Amino acid sequence: MKRYKRGAVALEFLLLFPLIVSLIYAAGVYGVLFSWQVQMQQAVDRSTGAVMALDRSSTSEPDVAAVALATAALGRMDLSFLGSVPASEVCSFEAGTPDVIVCRLGVPMEGGCPANMAVAGANKPKQLGFFDGFPPLPDCLMASSSVAF
Repeated sequence: MKRYKRGAVALEFLLLFPLIVSLIYAAGVYGVLFSWQVQMQQAVDRSTGAVMALDRSSTSEPDVAAVALATAALGRMDLSFLGSVPASEVCSFEAGTPDVIVCRLGVPMEGGCPANMAVAGANKPKQLGFFDGFPPLPDCLMASSSVAF
C-alpha cells in the first residue's frame, strides 16, 4: 500500500505545482503593475499640484507658465522605470476650458493608449513563454490628473 501512496503524492505534486507557480508569478506581475500605476499617478498629481503655486498676476501668459511649471515638476520625478517619458506632451489644457490643466500619462501593455494621452516608452513586464499570455495585462496603464487654476 505504501507504494501507491507515494505515487499519489507525486501525482498531486505534478497537478498542483504548475498552478501554485503560476499564481505566484501572476502576483509578482500584478505587483509590478500596481507599483507602476501608483508611481505614475503620483507623478501626474505632483505635476498638476505644482500649478497651484503659480501667481497669475505675476505673468502675462499664465497658461504658458502653468504648463512650464507642470512639465518642470514632472521632470523632477524619477520615472526611469518607464523608459522615455515625453514630458513636454504630458500636460496640456483641456479643450474649451483655458483654466484647467490636465496631465495624462500612459504605458501601452497589450493594446494601445487613447490618442489624447502622452505615451511612455516602457517595456511591459516580461511574460514567461510557457504561460502564453498569462496573466492577462490591461491594454494601457493610465494615470490622469487635472486642476483648475
